[in-house]
Amino acid sequence: MPTHKNDAHQHTPGKHPSIGELTHRNIEAILCLEEGNRRSKPMLYRVVARMSRFCGTVAFLWWNLGFFALWIGVNQWVWKVDPYPFTFLLFLVSIEAIVLAIMILISQNMSDEENERRHHLDLQINLLNEREMTALLRLVTRMAEKMELPPDSHDEVKALAQRTDPSKVLHQIVAAEAAHKGD
Repeated sequence: MPTHKNDAHQHTPGKHPSIGELTHRNIEAILCLEEGNRRSKPMLYRVVARMSRFCGTVAFLWWNLGFFALWIGVNQWVWKVDPYPFTFLLFLVSIEAIVLAIMILISQNMSDEENERRHHLDLQINLLNEREMTALLRLVTRMAEKMELPPDSHDEVKALAQRTDPSKVLHQIVAAEAAHKGD
């Protein structure tokens, strides 16, 4: 499990952290959160996720091809338990396909949940950034007015300094998409 005790990236008091240190801390925090989320899943889900990852490899493809070739060869020339048209082999392949499909769907659902959490985190950070930028623009506007700087772009800055309402922006997006589909 990732830790925050990497000596190369520890912050020393009185010294401003570098971009590399800040980035490392962010990466470590995200990895720890994701690892915690994975560990909080029931054991069966973690096993299914591991099996799905293995089933999506070339090794699994070769294993399947080898098994099928061996099955056909043994049943054709050595021990005719399942002679041509290999009905039992077809039954096994059907069961494997069903189990694989279910495992992939479970893994996809877990991946979708993780992506949704990341998307929500990204949205929250963007909303916080928008509020911070709005506050900074208001501060800069007041400073420019106190310093009596020429109002070249004051109108645009004042417009940008207004608080953004996410629901209004969403309605604008929906309206624009609807208009675009109508074209």
